[in-house]
Amino acid sequence: MMYWRFLIFLGTFCYTISSAQLAHLSNTNFSNEAKAFQNGDVVLGGLFSVHYEFIPSLHRCGRMSERGIKWVQSMIYTIDQINQNQRLLPNISLGYDLRDTCNSASNAIEESLSFVIYSHLDDDRNSNALAKVLCNQENVNPLFRTKALTQLNQKYSNTGDSQFRSIPNIIGVIGGRSSRVSMTVASLLSNFDIVQVSYSSTSRLLSNTARYRSFFRTVPTDENQVKAIIDIVQHFNWTYIAVIAVDDSYGRLAADSFKKRAATLGICIAIDQRFSNENNQQEITDIVTELKMNTRAKVIILLCAENEAIDFLHEADRQDLTGRIFIGSDAWGDSPRVSAIRRDIVEGMLGIVLDGRLVPEYEKYLKTLNLCNNRRNPWFNQLWLSKAEQNNISINLSNCQIPAKLLNNYTDIFYQDNSKVAYVMDAIYAIAHALHNMLECTETSCSSLKAIDRRVFLQYMHNVSFNAITVQDFHFSPEGDALGIYQIKNLQPSLTHPSKLEFKTVGEWDMSQPSGSELQIHTHEIVWTNHLPDHVPISRCSDDCQPGQYRKFSSIISCCWECISCIQNTISNTTNADHCHHCLPDQTANGNMSECIDKVPIINKWNDPLSISVLVFAVITYLLIFITWIIIMKHRQSPIVKASNILLTNFLLVGILSCAISAMVFIAPVSTLTCNIGLFMSIISLVFILSTIMAKTNRISKIFQTGLIKGRFSSTFLKNSTQALFVIALTGIEALLVICSLIVDPMVLYRYLSPANEIILQCDTRLKFALYTTLTYLVILNIICLYLAFKTRKLPENYNEAKYISFTSLIITCFTLTIIPAYFSTVGSFRAAVASIGLLCLSCAILGCMFLPKVYVLLFDSDSNTKENAIIDLVSYSFGNNISTLGNDRITIKGATATSKHSSSSATPSLSSFIGRKSIKIADNN
Repeated sequence: MMYWRFLIFLGTFCYTISSAQLAHLSNTNFSNEAKAFQNGDVVLGGLFSVHYEFIPSLHRCGRMSERGIKWVQSMIYTIDQINQNQRLLPNISLGYDLRDTCNSASNAIEESLSFVIYSHLDDDRNSNALAKVLCNQENVNPLFRTKALTQLNQKYSNTGDSQFRSIPNIIGVIGGRSSRVSMTVASLLSNFDIVQVSYSSTSRLLSNTARYRSFFRTVPTDENQVKAIIDIVQHFNWTYIAVIAVDDSYGRLAADSFKKRAATLGICIAIDQRFSNENNQQEITDIVTELKMNTRAKVIILLCAENEAIDFLHEADRQDLTGRIFIGSDAWGDSPRVSAIRRDIVEGMLGIVLDGRLVPEYEKYLKTLNLCNNRRNPWFNQLWLSKAEQNNISINLSNCQIPAKLLNNYTDIFYQDNSKVAYVMDAIYAIAHALHNMLECTETSCSSLKAIDRRVFLQYMHNVSFNAITVQDFHFSPEGDALGIYQIKNLQPSLTHPSKLEFKTVGEWDMSQPSGSELQIHTHEIVWTNHLPDHVPISRCSDDCQPGQYRKFSSIISCCWECISCIQNTISNTTNADHCHHCLPDQTANGNMSECIDKVPIINKWNDPLSISVLVFAVITYLLIFITWIIIMKHRQSPIVKASNILLTNFLLVGILSCAISAMVFIAPVSTLTCNIGLFMSIISLVFILSTIMAKTNRISKIFQTGLIKGRFSSTFLKNSTQALFVIALTGIEALLVICSLIVDPMVLYRYLSPANEIILQCDTRLKFALYTTLTYLVILNIICLYLAFKTRKLPENYNEAKYISFTSLIITCFTLTIIPAYFSTVGSFRAAVASIGLLCLSCAILGCMFLPKVYVLLFDSDSNTKENAIIDLVSYSFGNNISTLGNDRITIKGATATSKHSSSSATPSLSSFIGRKSIKIADNN
């Protein structure tokens, strides 16, 4: 079965050769010296891209790759080191067979078939001749063809799988470089269980162990590289970028993976293009033209090989594609050839490259090579001869030395960027350590090579572990991949030669770190452009919509939008808001529509019409109070004023004035202070008025022995000091109640939203405790006043104020039951109007009820305001029906006659004595 599978692949090999009509490329690069070979107990094959491209029509390879030649040299150097190491494969010598793939999958498969054929022949016949025999070429001797086929038939027809899998010489293959080459080669080698270890191929398709079971690599997959690029793009907030990739398995997969991840993170792809890896100049030109037309996509991710990237950048230079930031993949992200391109094109670019390690011994080794001591690498001399020809420098081969003008003190590109050779070395060491473990080598010897089984060797490869150059504990994952660290390189002016560009490491992406912590980048070390070195480029389809605006998407691309300002009373308080939010009813948007702020409340002002009206009313009220006060004080010796007690009269006028003054507090600008002062003054004023009226009424009642308090304390209560203490005590009780109520249920400011959507500040309490307490106290005082008024309703006219007190009490009661609740149930200016005008009206009403009759008598009816009339009133009150009037100046009391206008009246002694006592009592208490 394996024999026939082998013949099928040989048939494929024959078809490839027949279609190309060649066995090896017939140019100087593929002459008899176009491979590096060294025999050994076991041989490692090597596939390197010594040249950039393969030109099928000319049967030639194109430009030389200095990096590829250095990779060849590193394999020669590493095998020499292993052969000299007595602790690794002590009695086994390693050889190498190194081939140039020209970065071509078709050429790589030819070279790989040679490895397969050599691993299954005992003699050293040329694989080219064998292919011609098997492919039935006409110019080959039929006898030779028959003999070769017979040998193959005899060798494999009677052997089992185990013998078929034996490896007499080729133990494994190192390479290839690109993923498309490695995938083609791995498809072949995996059928024969020949180990293949790549040092540069990163396509995630190569992790398919079912299809590529013998493939390994010392580098991580490009899936990790894509993650690193995504993290960098996110870090710099680039949301509108271009993705350009080579149209092969590596480029397509990397670009597709990037697009999928970008779509979930809100990163938009402005331009997504592919170009062929061969004959691609027109495609590259068209892509660069499209990039130049799109001025918003400043970041360009270029996923391709080094030579393809150089071609692309040269075309960008030709079309003057400046002001862009390139992100390079690991294939070219730190290539020294990039720094030679025009500065305006590549300065500031970022490269995501594998964190290889420089090997100082290898650096020294390179500098010891010349044109004579490095014949094992046939491409080494070709490189320097080509460089000399390009620079018109002659080389004397007999001198062996490379011209100093070419070396340029070992600053030539050939001696730069040697970190990637570490992955080639690790690939070789991985095979060496696996073979060392399989052969059970000791410090002096290893077991025989004849028992080698390739499938067993694959298991040893999966389990190999050693201290490698790139990492301390190197091992393969179950898929044959390796872990690693990506370095982030920035192309910036050299510190020693500012006119030149060089790559500087500015960060790393460590895939061994927890998710979200892989990226460590030093932004301050990045130099973007010469003009704005610290300014991070902006790569966005649309500028940020600032707070106060919202995004209106104008296309299917989620990164392109138009910024629209929020409408009235709506805001957006974040950058790039998708819509505006309505403010709460008691809020409004600020000037730039970025924040909802509390509406400015409508506050009463002294120059408002309402305030002016109240002020005019208040002034009139104050004038009436002061005029009344002046009239009363001017006539304080008159009987009608004396009958009212001048102290209590002053108290009453003070209370009315305080009530009127408290009205002004309510039209002042609202604050917690004015709220508390207004409540306190108005309530205390009313209580003070009621207390005064109560004391006034009770005093007159006691004089005529109808008071509340009788006995030996009656005379004491009639004193002015007692009256004052009585009023102050009743008022003090209310003051204490108000203070305690405000402590328990304090007056606070509330923001009230009016039907007109205006905010009005108003005073209120949460429990209305102060309101209920004061109302209760006022009602009690009112009831007492009404009771006293009723008791004193029959007193003499000069002393009888019952009906006025009744009216006053009723007015206060109405105010208490209507105006105060109305105050708490209205808002804004209406509340201020209710309180202010209500208190002023109450003041005028009390003033009118209690003083208007007296003022009228004092001003317009002075005849009735005499002592004699007062005596007549007392006589009338005292004797009731026993008194009769005889004329204008005489009265008769049961047989006694008194003259009202003359001191020599003929009143009886008993009457004179009675009137005298009353007059003296009233006079003394005034």
